[in-house]
Formats: sequence, C-alpha cells, structure tokens
Amino acid sequence: MNRIVLKNPRVLAVLILCVLAAGAGVIFFVPAMMNTPQTVTDLHIDSEAALKLDAMKQISKKNGITEWELEAATATLVKEENQAILTRVHVVFYTKDKDTVILTSDQGILDTETHDMDFNGNVVVRHQTYTLKTDKLHYKKKPHIIHSNTKVWLENTDAAMEADTMEIRINDNQIILQGHVKGIFSENFNLP
Repeated sequence: MNRIVLKNPRVLAVLILCVLAAGAGVIFFVPAMMNTPQTVTDLHIDSEAALKLDAMKQISKKNGITEWELEAATATLVKEENQAILTRVHVVFYTKDKDTVILTSDQGILDTETHDMDFNGNVVVRHQTYTLKTDKLHYKKKPHIIHSNTKVWLENTDAAMEADTMEIRINDNQIILQGHVKGIFSENFNLP
C-alpha cells in the first residue's frame, strides 16, 4: 500500500490554511448570496388576469357521470368575468352510451360558472367516422349540445356535406344541419 507522507511542514501548513480559507468562504459568502435580493426585469403584470396557468385539465360530471374532459395548453382566468381564456384546446365529450366526441381548437373560452364554452380557430370535431370542421363552435352544458352558426363542413369516407348552421345533440347521437345544405355522396353511402 502506498502512503503519501508530507515531509515538509510548510506544505502541510499551507494546505491546512487553504482548506480553512475555503471553508470560511463557503460559510460567509453562500448565505450572503442567498439573502441578496434579486432584481426581476421585464415583468409584465396583467391587471385583468387573476391567474395564468401553463396547462389546465378540467373534468365536468353530472350525477357522477363524466360529461366532458377538457385540456388546454394555457389558461388565463379573468377577474370578474367568470372566464378562462384557453389555447390549444382538446375536449372529449361523452354520450350517454359512452361514445366519445372529440373537439380540438386553437382557442376557447370556458364560462367558469355555467361551464358553457366557445371555440374558435381550426375547430375540428370527430365522432366515430365523421369529421366536422368550422371556424366557431359553441357548447351549452345544460342541454349537452354543440352548435355553430357559421358554415360547417362534415365528411366521412362515403359523404361530404356543407351547411350554414349545425347542432350536435351529444346524448342523442344526432347531427342537425340547416341552411343551404349541400352534399356529395358515394354510391356506398347508406342512410341509417
């Protein structure tokens, strides 16, 4: 076994002094650095927002049954307006038969009291084999209905339809298209 033996007492004394000086520096400077106030620059305070979240997930239940699950990339809760302003929204609505209706949009607004919602920007709704696209869409919680007063485009592999307005009765699995309804149907299309 090799042993390191310091034969020069001066080298040993210098080493001990260095260790003691480093220890004293840590004991004195670290607490001083931690107690020094840090200055924050370029801080923007939004007087309208009560709370901003980087991610949000909310589940709505009625009589113990999940009606919908909402996820958003960001949420800004607005004071006194009972609203959450959402970005990159993803909502899964559940029918009474446990089917799912999936909605995505760029932005949304959730009424934090009624749980009604408005969606805009690349709104897409998917249910089984159907895909619906529109610019704006609204959800009413009490009747569990999605509706749009702007032009909608509904398609699946056998048909494509366009209408001025639309209503989806989630619990009844019904889509009602109204106003200048036009469609293209393949020969394989079957009406239920």
